[in-house]
Amino acid sequence: MSLLNDTVNVSGAYMDFDVQLEKIVERCRAGESAAFEELFELYQPRLKYYVRRLDSGGNVDDLLQDVWLSVYKKMHKLKDARAFAGWLYRIARNKVYSGFRRKERFVSLPEDDEFTVSGNDEPVFDAEDAERLHAAMNGLDPHHREVLTLCFIEQMPYKSIAEVVGCSVGTVRSRIYYAKQSLRKELERQNG
Repeated sequence: MSLLNDTVNVSGAYMDFDVQLEKIVERCRAGESAAFEELFELYQPRLKYYVRRLDSGGNVDDLLQDVWLSVYKKMHKLKDARAFAGWLYRIARNKVYSGFRRKERFVSLPEDDEFTVSGNDEPVFDAEDAERLHAAMNGLDPHHREVLTLCFIEQMPYKSIAEVVGCSVGTVRSRIYYAKQSLRKELERQNG
């Protein structure tokens, strides 16, 4: 019974966050500079983590500056304030990959087979494993790091992840499944 109450409280917190975010986005769309600063403060650390997972080339700050400039210029084009997070991460992803194309490092990601993944494959990690986990994630393929970051760090639903990475929900499920397998192998390799 306690677990159910905790879930309800967490859901309520997310609902409050979503309502507050929607209000901030609407204020920003109305031209309020303080609202843009609030969005920046709210998302900058998380976005930096995401971009760092996609691009290890060291130009993360430059990419983030381009992302926020695009957000500022295109905010009026965002039709649904509730879609802000997915829209922001899609802009960031496009900036990273356009940088790869300029460097001729861009590789098209294959569509993985779609299948149903059971929830029993979840590894259990505690707070003490965070450093090893982040180091292991650095050893993964970029498309695996990306979906794990969006799913577990950003807690985006599969549908939003699919919109950000530009593939089907089934492909997201598949990538997450294979990414978790790769992460397990990388952690085992690190542990000897």
